Amino acid sequence: MHFASSRDTLHLLLLTHKQSDAEDLVSLLRNSGRATRAHMVSSLDDFNAQIQEKSWDLVLAEPKAQDIEPRELFKQIKRLDKDLPVIILAEDVDPMQLEFYLKLGACDVVPEDESNLLSMVIQRELSNLNNRRTLRTTQVKLRDAEKRCQSLLESSKDAITYIHDGMHIYANQAYLDLFSYHTVDDLEGMPVMDMVASRDQENLKQSLKSFLVSGGNVDLHCNGLKTDDTEFPLTMSLSAGTYADEPCTQVVIRASSGNADLEAKLKEVSTRDLLTGLFNKPYYMDQLETVVDRAVLKGNTSAAIYINLDNYGRIKSKVGINNSDSLLCSVANYLKSAINQEDTLARIGEDIFAWIRPDINAEQALAAAEEFRDGIEHLVIDARSQTVTITASIGVALINDSCSEPGDILQRAHQAANSVRHDEGHDNGNGVHLYIIEEVAPDNSDEGIEKQVLEALKSNSFNLLFQPLINLKGDEQEHYETLLRMPQSNGQEISAGDFLNGSIISEDIKRKIDRWVILHSTKLLSEHRQQNMQTRLFVNLTAASLMDKTLASWIGVALKAAKLDKDSVIFQFHEEDATKFLTQAQEFTANLKENGYSCSLSRFGCALTPFQTLKHLSLDYVKVDGSFTNELNKPESLATLKEVLAELHEQELKTIVPLVESATAVASLWQLGTHFIQGYYVQAPQTGMAYNFSDDNE
Repeated sequence: MHFASSRDTLHLLLLTHKQSDAEDLVSLLRNSGRATRAHMVSSLDDFNAQIQEKSWDLVLAEPKAQDIEPRELFKQIKRLDKDLPVIILAEDVDPMQLEFYLKLGACDVVPEDESNLLSMVIQRELSNLNNRRTLRTTQVKLRDAEKRCQSLLESSKDAITYIHDGMHIYANQAYLDLFSYHTVDDLEGMPVMDMVASRDQENLKQSLKSFLVSGGNVDLHCNGLKTDDTEFPLTMSLSAGTYADEPCTQVVIRASSGNADLEAKLKEVSTRDLLTGLFNKPYYMDQLETVVDRAVLKGNTSAAIYINLDNYGRIKSKVGINNSDSLLCSVANYLKSAINQEDTLARIGEDIFAWIRPDINAEQALAAAEEFRDGIEHLVIDARSQTVTITASIGVALINDSCSEPGDILQRAHQAANSVRHDEGHDNGNGVHLYIIEEVAPDNSDEGIEKQVLEALKSNSFNLLFQPLINLKGDEQEHYETLLRMPQSNGQEISAGDFLNGSIISEDIKRKIDRWVILHSTKLLSEHRQQNMQTRLFVNLTAASLMDKTLASWIGVALKAAKLDKDSVIFQFHEEDATKFLTQAQEFTANLKENGYSCSLSRFGCALTPFQTLKHLSLDYVKVDGSFTNELNKPESLATLKEVLAELHEQELKTIVPLVESATAVASLWQLGTHFIQGYYVQAPQTGMAYNFSDDNE
């Protein structure tokens, strides 16, 4: 059983008879893809102190461990009113025992030797806990949003009213002032139709009907009517709204400038792509949101279609910028001529077009996309006294009542377009692909994963990515970490952690993968160093390599063949592996150290006794677990990280903090004396080593 990968850290309280049992439980969770920081409870007083001083997600408890009665655990949890799930681990589970613990407040009772069942129960309880926390957070945010919304409505310079069945149910002060009314009570029960001149009432009536049928936003230019029958020009915008938890129509009225044509032109320009004249991405996303909302509320099925021009970069370099612009305009003009009036067509990237076709099923959407693909393929475009042709990879994502986020829909269409090249006969694109949810997760059974790994080894189809590490101490030497990815048939990639952790893959295959990574990464490093770059690589190793007594000598041969110095590569392995195979890790690091190589320990700080493990290892670097970075905004977590880093620096070890994604995090880590940072704030993993380190040292 494997958890879905999560960056959320599991804070776990363990109540076991033996420390080895606690370590096995932590290992089970981390191998399942869950970042875990645990504390082994030593007494009832310790338990009470922990749940009062810190936030925890889960308790795993063996009955009467540390001489603590389970009844006392539940008593303290209830006394402090903590939402803290407890799972009991028992030798044997009988119905009476199950009933007893469930009545006490346990979420479940699991036989202690049923690891797969335990994983499933933990996944379920964490999901339930997350849902409860999300609900509480959402309720707070909703209350805050309602307060802010009401405040904005009252202070808005725009006249705003909410109507239901054509009658006023709310109006802000600007609306009252615009029509010369004193209080909201004066408008209660009054039709909105009475607010416009009689000659415009039929237009307003039709606009309201159109809005109720199609949704979206409807604008109407008309003449308002004050209480003294004075008329004035205005623009009335209708959109869906909610007031007092009831669906209604929001009406926003802006006093007209008197030049409706100019206003319409300005609005039109703000929604258009300047090169092609199509709609731009903000407008597309706004329309996509409207279509998604309509699908959820009314059950309509529509389609989002993602059109990615194949090999556009190569064509652009061949014909030049001006001619490539002409090519894009030619494609845009064709697409424009082929859509229906109710469709939305936009250019959302340099060579990417997006299309929304409402009220269409899967077969119709695929047929329409195929027609687009064929039309683009047969376009003949003049450029530099030569003719140019182009093809497109088109992805289709359905929009129905199971969708909720417009961004997710666009991402699905994007993934489908990327998957075209993995369809038979479409190595170069020029195809249509329908997004199917099941395709995101191909065969992830143990046998399926092992088959994919063996095929990747055989065909040399693993991918290597490189992510830079920035030295906050001012050292200008370049450092990258090598990251392994395995491509899948759906166009996606699996990270190494998803197929190397746990027991899915045999130890022999893991050793072969490690050697493959070393061999190919050092080859790329050697090529990179020919540009006079003194770059160093962190290369990750599995536990299998810790027990490989021939690896050190093999590394020497590999580095010599690549013409690299011994200090050009730093070999890195996980804290969990070092804790589990401490004797082997001790021998391995000592052997590498004796031969002049550097070692690093990653994911540090999650073991029950992390600094005890360090005493036995010959290390140069320590990378703390990413869970510390994820929780930098929590004072207790920041304090813990400060203590951890201080102790590591006391031992003269260079420290690395990963998953850095903001300037605020950088500032905090600099103050803590961190040597290296790594994360998307610096740069996401890339296929090459192209980060400009000089920018960080100027």
